[in-house]
Amino acid sequence: MLVEDEAITVYSYAAMLIPGLLQTKEYAYELISNSCPPLDEETIEERVAARLKRQEKLRRKPPAHFSYVIHEAALRAAVGNREVMRRQLAHLLKAGEQRNVCIQVLPFAAAPPVALGGPLVLVEAKEHDHYAYVEGQETGALYVDADKLNALTQRHGMIRMQALNVEESARFIGKVAEEL
Repeated sequence: MLVEDEAITVYSYAAMLIPGLLQTKEYAYELISNSCPPLDEETIEERVAARLKRQEKLRRKPPAHFSYVIHEAALRAAVGNREVMRRQLAHLLKAGEQRNVCIQVLPFAAAPPVALGGPLVLVEAKEHDHYAYVEGQETGALYVDADKLNALTQRHGMIRMQALNVEESARFIGKVAEEL
C-alpha cells in the first residue's frame, strides 16, 4: 500500500475478485466479513473503512493512471447477493468513466493459461522506480529485482493483449449485470 500510495501508474490484473480500489462498500464488507477465521465486527468495519479510504487515490490531483484487467471470473463470482453484485458492476462502469482509469475484461474464452497464475500489480512510483506485487491466500510479495519485474511485466502484457478493449469491456460488464 505504501508503494501504491506513491504510484503515478498502476497496472493491475485481478483473477478472482474485483480489485480493492474498485470495490463498493457492500462488496468489501462481504469479502472481509466472511474471512476465515472470522473477524469481530469492529475489525471488519476498520478494514472496510481503510479499503474505502485507499480509493481516494483514484480521484487525487495530479491523477495517477490506473489500468485494470479483470478476469470474467471476478465479475461472475457471487460476492454477497445479486444486488451487491449489480451495484458492484455498476460501480465498475462508473469508475471506468474517469479519464485516469482504464478497465478491461479478460473473458473466459480468451484467457491464456498464464492468467490462471493469480493476481498481479505493476507500479511505477513518482521517482520512476518500478515494483511488482503478487498475492496468494496467505502471502504477498513485493518485487524490485529487474529480472522478476521483466517476467511479471511480460506476463501482464500477455494477459492484457487477450483482454477486450475498454468499450467492449464496458458492454461486457453491462451484459453480466443484466444477467443477474
